[in-house]
Amino acid sequence: MGKDRGQVLIVDKVVNNNIVIAKDFRGREVVAIGKGLGFRKNKNQPVYPDEIMKTYVLVDQAGSGVFTLFEEVPFEVIETAQKIIDHAQEHLKGTFNVNLLISLADHINFSMIQYQRGNEAPKLVNEEVKRFYKEEYQVGQDAVKMINERFGITLPKEEATSIAFHLITATENKSNHQTLAIMKAVSDIVKIVEDHMKVTLDEDSLTYSRFIIHLKFFLKNILSHQVVQGVPGMEFLLDQIRTEYTDAIGCVRKISDYIVKKFNYMCSDEDCIYLMLHIVRLYETTKN
Repeated sequence: MGKDRGQVLIVDKVVNNNIVIAKDFRGREVVAIGKGLGFRKNKNQPVYPDEIMKTYVLVDQAGSGVFTLFEEVPFEVIETAQKIIDHAQEHLKGTFNVNLLISLADHINFSMIQYQRGNEAPKLVNEEVKRFYKEEYQVGQDAVKMINERFGITLPKEEATSIAFHLITATENKSNHQTLAIMKAVSDIVKIVEDHMKVTLDEDSLTYSRFIIHLKFFLKNILSHQVVQGVPGMEFLLDQIRTEYTDAIGCVRKISDYIVKKFNYMCSDEDCIYLMLHIVRLYETTKN
């Protein structure tokens, strides 16, 4: 049977031995990745589906200098990184671009080299990843198992945190610095709530998960300077519920003071109301 020419790509530029920039039938630029693909092709030659491991639509005009990072990474590592990304997309219900493949393959290769040399590879030892990004951490654990089985090695289980962090950063489209800042702040605010309420929150409860999701979006907006302006009438509503939830409003004040010191942001009445509603729910859940 002949090759399916309906899905053929036309090479526009050879990046390196395993990557070409090509155009599909719609004229879109795509990154085509396959073992030895760039070595076998020249400009304007066709690329068939059975020659390709993965294609990415080229949205960000990444320079070939970024792709040449792959030159130092064995194709088997690139292939494994792609399998991890496919696994992550299935379980996290998200999509990732070629930038994650580049950064993840480079990271895995570096970790494997350090392991083979007997060196202690730098790790992102961060309990916040395990606590606040449980699904990503689970994918990270699965990824470590995939790597160890594929290459017959024993990367430490802490490597799962680093891989999860790559996924978190790629999914939420934030810098590493911003992601770390949010995780640290979420951890600090949870401790403020626990200390104020004198309880240990149930991290497996739906109420807790909703609180964490709210905090992450709230802090992301603060750091991105995308805070929504307050809605008129919120001050009146806040005054009404202050008397009913005096303990919760005291907790909110502590959180607000922390945010002012940490991010130089003054919480609006609307911010305080949402925080207080979550804290009341947490208190009720813990009490029950």
